Amino acid sequence: MKRRTFIASGSVALLGGVAGTTLGFKSQFSKDESQADYQDDDRIVYEHDNMKLRPRQESANLGDTIQFEVTNTSDSKIVLGCNNPWAIQRFSDGKWRHVAWTKDRYYQMCAQEVGSGDLYTQNVTMSKSGLERQSGNVAGKLGPGQYRFVLLGTSPFLATDFTVLDSE
Repeated sequence: MKRRTFIASGSVALLGGVAGTTLGFKSQFSKDESQADYQDDDRIVYEHDNMKLRPRQESANLGDTIQFEVTNTSDSKIVLGCNNPWAIQRFSDGKWRHVAWTKDRYYQMCAQEVGSGDLYTQNVTMSKSGLERQSGNVAGKLGPGQYRFVLLGTSPFLATDFTVLDSE
């Protein structure tokens, strides 16, 4: 009887702790600056031994859809994160600032394989409504400038730069 009471008490304490953690978790963004959870890992590179990331075009107008290609350059398959989580950052005041990220994909526990020599394409629409559809939230205002696409399904994260021009 005491064992059951102890186990039940432990379960309630565990559930209470999980609920407290869930209800009291750190906001996705801090108050002073947009800070997404993925930014806790600052290892972002532009070159990777087993893959290449590049935009199909070096620039796009606001509102346009830009395509990013991930190519497996290794002799074997590579594994990316679940549904290829990604982020968009804008270069402003001398540093990269968060704009949007696919947070729902970031925490999923699955993987996507890309075969040797195969290519995966990710489309991103560079408008507030387009990014909100794809990521759920846009931090700050979009405008012309230097941006980067960050592939979050790799370790370290892989990035490529692109330019956003004023819409014509």
